[in-house]
Amino acid sequence: MAIAMLFAVGLTSCEDFLDSENYTQANSSNYPASAGDLNKELAALYGVMNQFSTTPLETPWFVGYIMSDDANGAGGTGDVEAHAVGHLMANKEDLFDNAWHNTYVGIARANAIIYAVDAFDWTGQEKTRNQLLGEAYFMRGLFYLWGVQFWGDIPAYWASAAPDPCPQESAENVIMPHILADFTSAANLMTHGMTTRGDGHATKGAAEGYLARAYMFYEGFYKKAGELANANLADVTFDFEQEGAGASLSKAQVVAFLEDAINNGGYKLIEDYRLLWQYTNEYTIKDYAFVKDLDKAGKVWAGNGNEEEMFQIQYMNAGSWNGTIGMGFVNQVSLYTGLRCDDDGAGTANGDANTLPFGQGWGQGTINANLWDEWSDSDPRKKATILDAQAECEKFVFTTSCSEDAGYYNKKWMPITCSKSTWDDHNTAYTWWGVYRSENTSAANNNKNSFQGDHFADIILLRLADVMLMHSELTGDATQMNKVRARAGLPATTYSWKNIKDERRFELAGEGLRFNDLRRWSGKDGGASCEAAVALQKQDGSRVNYTGHWTVMHHGQGVGGSSWAQRYADTDGFVMIPPQQISIVGNPELLKQNPGWGASATGANMSGCPVYD
Repeated sequence: MAIAMLFAVGLTSCEDFLDSENYTQANSSNYPASAGDLNKELAALYGVMNQFSTTPLETPWFVGYIMSDDANGAGGTGDVEAHAVGHLMANKEDLFDNAWHNTYVGIARANAIIYAVDAFDWTGQEKTRNQLLGEAYFMRGLFYLWGVQFWGDIPAYWASAAPDPCPQESAENVIMPHILADFTSAANLMTHGMTTRGDGHATKGAAEGYLARAYMFYEGFYKKAGELANANLADVTFDFEQEGAGASLSKAQVVAFLEDAINNGGYKLIEDYRLLWQYTNEYTIKDYAFVKDLDKAGKVWAGNGNEEEMFQIQYMNAGSWNGTIGMGFVNQVSLYTGLRCDDDGAGTANGDANTLPFGQGWGQGTINANLWDEWSDSDPRKKATILDAQAECEKFVFTTSCSEDAGYYNKKWMPITCSKSTWDDHNTAYTWWGVYRSENTSAANNNKNSFQGDHFADIILLRLADVMLMHSELTGDATQMNKVRARAGLPATTYSWKNIKDERRFELAGEGLRFNDLRRWSGKDGGASCEAAVALQKQDGSRVNYTGHWTVMHHGQGVGGSSWAQRYADTDGFVMIPPQQISIVGNPELLKQNPGWGASATGANMSGCPVYD
């Protein structure tokens, strides 16, 4: 990670257009100079995910979570950006500038490795060479997938350097087949066991899982295939040559890859769903009544990089508000999703001993009340995922600055405290991670603020339960779905499209996957009556607290806009391409804005936060 913080691969062309720059003296004319240098480039490639993390409201995981029907933008009455993202609107032109920039930095770094790998002699080290190349293909596919899901048709290239000009390509016809080829190459080139689980590297199993995720989005969203288990899906043809990709990809191949990941990847379901989340850590588990049974049984949090995690964003004790990407090495989503700070006007605040073990934060990404209401209490995952703060905390308050807060919070991402937390001093060892750091390591509290900086839990991007559910959705066989349900203590059920949709919603709630699931179940150009639009529209009228009083949500309340359903219909779930990039190009034949955005778009702009009655 230290290498990733310091090193970047330079580009030789198209720098202005792709909003990238050379950060060091090393460039493509003098680097890499040896096979060993490629590992440094690989570290820098993974480091792009931490660059994404510097601005949580531009990350695929947090944005996808807030844009879904299961979460509100929330935060404070002045948090316009969070509200705008949650309402499928924009509050500023540079809303997604960093996401655009980081996407292309990632693509450039992946391409640099792919096109340099055979400049060196790998005799006797072919598996090492293939693993490294497979990881580069995986990361290139990942960044393009994120780019396509954010913006749709984007500039794209698959060479050592970007052409100039670098025009927009069709996501459906050009980019998605390349993404599928990248994940296929990665899956075929990598070998199970070549990397240590949880060490931050992509694995063969991760590539197989992401291949299925990309394939299902392609077939569902772009090809409008509907229920994939019963759809007659044509093979995806690759009209280009790429090592490890083959000439085409079939549904049967995707299913076989999933089965290989499930059976041979070395992953397994963690025995108790609660053990996936950091509130069962060794410092907290004795303090939290909800998990006392686990403590009595001698069980504790499975930890970062556990046996169910297949790919994740990793963090470390290096958070600082100084520097370009310092806070990218802190899980800021944990800070953003904590209990709303400030007080209730009478001096009572959240996040100290009265809400143990849930810490204070900025109150963004609260759970929408509909998810709580529509999720059966008989499913143990409900209370393992959602904090009903009013019922569960000793004393929770709605603050004078809260907005879109129904009192439901995402336990999977929230900051966690413990009995040793420094309640009167949030700067030293406020979170349980801060206590652990101070007692077990010599690492300094780099940003001098434990409340903001001591957050090191992984953001899990892919876990085995997700892979198992994708298998059931593709095959119509409920076997893997029922294994996931059995882990939660739920009875077996039969396969139906509704059942698998519900299972994905509840098993993966709060993990940032729901929005793109809704999109692929709806199909492109689904309009205001498609499944995604209808689900999003249900947020209108859901109960929320605003500055201490109860009211209901309305789309664009007091700031213009029509409805969630119409905003989805207008945009198909794509976000705004940064206008600065369009201005730099200055040619709509090369780069144009997405529908539903721009000065002439109806209901796209949010100049201030909604003010609720």
